[in-house]
Amino acid sequence: MGEYALVLGIAAILCGLLPVISDLIAGPVAVVAIGMGLIGVRWHHAGRASRVAPAIAGMVLGVIALFIVVLMLAASMG
Repeated sequence: MGEYALVLGIAAILCGLLPVISDLIAGPVAVVAIGMGLIGVRWHHAGRASRVAPAIAGMVLGVIALFIVVLMLAASMG
């Protein structure tokens, strides 16, 4: 799950930087990245996953992507 969160976090960041795609794709992808990151951290604490760093990185990138999406929405409305 951590690796999936990391990949989705990177994709959300990249999509968030594109003005047209930011609203439609980056927001949901970022939310999924955060969710998968949380699952990856829980799996690590339960002993089902060996690495926690990709899950944490995916969550952080997802939060950053959501912040970018909000900034892009604010910039386009104002």
